[in-house]
Amino acid sequence: MRDRTFVDPLLDSIDAILSWFSTELKQTTESYCDLETADDPNTLVARDGSLISVIRIYGVTKLIGQEEFDTIHAGITQSLQATLKRPGHVVQVYFAYDRDEVKPEIEEILSPARATAKRLRLDLDDLFAERANYISRFCAHEELYFVLWTRPYALTSEQLKRASKDKLAFIREHKIPPFKNGQNLIAAIPDLRESHASFVRSVVTDLNGLNVYCELLEVHDAVYAARYSADPDFTAKDWRPVLPGDKIPLHEAKPSAGELSGLMYPPLARQVFPRDAVIMDLRTLRAGDRIYTPVFIDLFPQDIKSFITLFGRTLPTRIPWRISFLIESGGMATLRFRSVMAAILSFTSAQNGLMHDAAKLLRDIEVNTDDAVVKLQVSLATWAPEGNIRLLRTRTAELAKAVEGWGTCEVSEVCGDVFAGVASSLLGFSANSVATASVAPLSDVVYMLPFTRPASAWEYGALLLRSPDGKPWPYQPGSAQQTTWIDLMYARPGSGKSVLSNAINLALCLSGGIMRLPRIAIIDIGPSSSGLISLLKEALPEEQRHFVAYHRLRMTPDYSVNPFDTQLGCRFPSPQERSFLVNFVTLLATPLGAERPYDGISDMAGLVVDEMYKHLADAGKAHPFTQGIEPLVDDILSEIGFVFDERTTWWEVTDALFLAGFHHQAMLAQRYAMPLLADAAAICRTQVIEDLYGQVRAPTGEPLIQAFSRMISSAVREYPILSNITKFDIGDARVVSLDLDEVAKSGGDAAERQTAVMYMLARYTLARHYYLTEDALGDIPEAYREYHRQRIAEIREDAKRIVYDEFHRTSKARAVRDQVILDMREGRKWNVQIALISQSLDDFDPVMVEFATSIFIMDAGPEQAIRRSTEIFGLSETARIALKTRVHGPREGGATFLAQFSTKHGMNTQLLTNTLGPIELWAFSTTAEDARLRNRLYQKIGPKEARRLLANLFPSGSVKKLIETRLAVLKEQQGVIEEGAGLSVVDQLLEEIIEAYSQNPDVKSLPR
Repeated sequence: MRDRTFVDPLLDSIDAILSWFSTELKQTTESYCDLETADDPNTLVARDGSLISVIRIYGVTKLIGQEEFDTIHAGITQSLQATLKRPGHVVQVYFAYDRDEVKPEIEEILSPARATAKRLRLDLDDLFAERANYISRFCAHEELYFVLWTRPYALTSEQLKRASKDKLAFIREHKIPPFKNGQNLIAAIPDLRESHASFVRSVVTDLNGLNVYCELLEVHDAVYAARYSADPDFTAKDWRPVLPGDKIPLHEAKPSAGELSGLMYPPLARQVFPRDAVIMDLRTLRAGDRIYTPVFIDLFPQDIKSFITLFGRTLPTRIPWRISFLIESGGMATLRFRSVMAAILSFTSAQNGLMHDAAKLLRDIEVNTDDAVVKLQVSLATWAPEGNIRLLRTRTAELAKAVEGWGTCEVSEVCGDVFAGVASSLLGFSANSVATASVAPLSDVVYMLPFTRPASAWEYGALLLRSPDGKPWPYQPGSAQQTTWIDLMYARPGSGKSVLSNAINLALCLSGGIMRLPRIAIIDIGPSSSGLISLLKEALPEEQRHFVAYHRLRMTPDYSVNPFDTQLGCRFPSPQERSFLVNFVTLLATPLGAERPYDGISDMAGLVVDEMYKHLADAGKAHPFTQGIEPLVDDILSEIGFVFDERTTWWEVTDALFLAGFHHQAMLAQRYAMPLLADAAAICRTQVIEDLYGQVRAPTGEPLIQAFSRMISSAVREYPILSNITKFDIGDARVVSLDLDEVAKSGGDAAERQTAVMYMLARYTLARHYYLTEDALGDIPEAYREYHRQRIAEIREDAKRIVYDEFHRTSKARAVRDQVILDMREGRKWNVQIALISQSLDDFDPVMVEFATSIFIMDAGPEQAIRRSTEIFGLSETARIALKTRVHGPREGGATFLAQFSTKHGMNTQLLTNTLGPIELWAFSTTAEDARLRNRLYQKIGPKEARRLLANLFPSGSVKKLIETRLAVLKEQQGVIEEGAGLSVVDQLLEEIIEAYSQNPDVKSLPR
């Protein structure tokens, strides 16, 4: 570095003078920006010492009708009026809307889910790509911020003089050099801090109290938001400004120059506006890769309308735009000179008289009411890609027309300084605006502000919903945003319940951060979940596909499940397993058609269960080992040299296999050591039970023990699936669907009983491991504890979910419902989610509704059903009207439904739309024809390519209508349609698709 000469100070002085001139004459982009540095973690500082805080408004957490709007309007007005009656405070309300920026936002929302899919080796790239591309057609990126300024003139002149004097003394005392080309770290006026902090704190508290979900931004996030508004194309997601406390980047230093520019944080204005701007003409500015035109409201309407009216007028235009409301205290001071002159000259013009009267009215409002009179300036802007001036002019005209129709406003484009005009609409850039200043009561100004957009409690979510007017709404089931996870979903058939349920289950499988697939047990009637299972199975690598399974349960010995099985090595059930068994045995011992068992049956069932295990434990009459009934066990025993005799028990075989490291074979052997349902009919006649219940008689007149034995024996005959050792095993499967369609029938009492038994059996088969905890280790034999400790640790970490579809089938099964309620009560403790899906609200017990934390109403139903839903869930009149007029089944663009979530931020009630692209619709489709075509095509060309091809050919997600059309043509030709004709049409369609695909892989339609 060269030595400094006597000329250098002179050159530095000339440079400083030129810099001052360029700043004052607004010759650089930085000269328009007031931001200087940061004062504390949540407060920025302007050049003049003003303090600035930025609040991000996510939106409202309830449906907004006129009543809710009036409440929030009054609340915000009351929150701001005390402060804005005093001088020195400014509030900027900034809103931006851009369809072109929504795709990156969607990809960001889904990024944790995409990372999870990659970590779990789930090949779902086609689904993620489609979500970003398809949903972005219906959505837009939105931003809403409140920027709170406390200006120096909030202090009295005396306080301001003292503050300046104190700062000057501080600089002299510590010999602080000028902060040339760097952030002025002592720019803040200390006397403003308390006032500003109180202002910010009260606004944030009041907004949250009004169900407006907001967050006070940390200074790095606030500066990022400001830069994103100025130049989004040049602002990376991970960009962060350099502020006091951060590591200072290396740049030229001049230690002998007597100033610290080379050792200081780079100027904040340059960080916020990183690229130069070029004025192209009086109303066009090029900044970065975009061209902008500002628009200003010159005259506000007498008939004030809410912001949602303006928003609705801009939606059809699909233009990007932003608006900045600059609200400043001291509105009457703005009018003082004009009102005096108007009074003097009132005789010269009628307008002068009107101005005088208006000023008098505003003065009366300020003096005689709580309302503050404020100064208001509104700036808007729209933009287009660089070089496309025609598109910019079209968008500007569309925006101007939309604003002019917002209560008949008058707008203009030219302001004399186009950069200042565009800068006036930027977030937190400056407290000055070139827009025409108006004076109005604060209540009127707040009425026009954009505070009614819907807010999600989730920043990220593997399920991306949207508001009906296009705001992305992420949702993550099982997240920490909710304390418990109990879902109720109801609607009439064909309303999109199964599709939404599949989407929620898939979202759980893609939860951010998980290392393994969650444990999901789906108890289904019909194949509605088979699409999800197929999607996951085909997405997993070959060696992991056993983690996902779909089974159609049948009432045959091949599907037998012994509900009395215990955990490996355990001679007795855990407390949770015992509770289930008591419920299960009680259900079997309940007379057909009765809702409840005979008095004493439940107590006796508990004793019977205890005696069964005690009888068959090591100290009792354990089942003797029999060679030849489990060949795999025999082979391993021979391999390890196990010696047995006629007194060897299955428990001894189980222990030997386990200690030798053959855990699966040990489990096979243990099944023969377990009690069976038939044992309950015999155990109930032992002396212990006779002593307690021998004298008790059933309402039928027979002894209670005899009635119990009779009903259990009947169950053994009627349910072969319960009468043998376990043969049906889900193995290591983690996401499992059991289709009970064949075994859970509706109709008479016997069918109702069978349905209840199958629901209980399915719940046991799929979810018996969900409820293991470390507390159970004490009841497990010592040799097995380490094995179970590792299992339990993994199970405890995993998210777990039990889904009961077609829950109305359990309406007469008290035992099933009692078990579900127990699972609901204890779900949080075990990290278990419960989902109930049915056709009516009446299908759920009142206590289930009380426990529910997520409600999905997929179809409004008749007026009576709407009134009942409104009453039970405490819905507002707005929500009731939305249920009646807006909630409907699937249509183009998705299925709109009403959702209510109980979150840590309070109750969140929204009207949402589940929009799935054709690829995802095909993946989830459960229609017989669709499923057959999809699965056959999976085999032919692979899952990912098959979904892409089907989405191209049939974007509606189904071929059902096409097949119906072909069948109708077939009927006209042949006069009758034979059984199975639909399947033959599917096979014919498959051949046509394969033929078209072979000729053109990107085929969009089939030849006629």
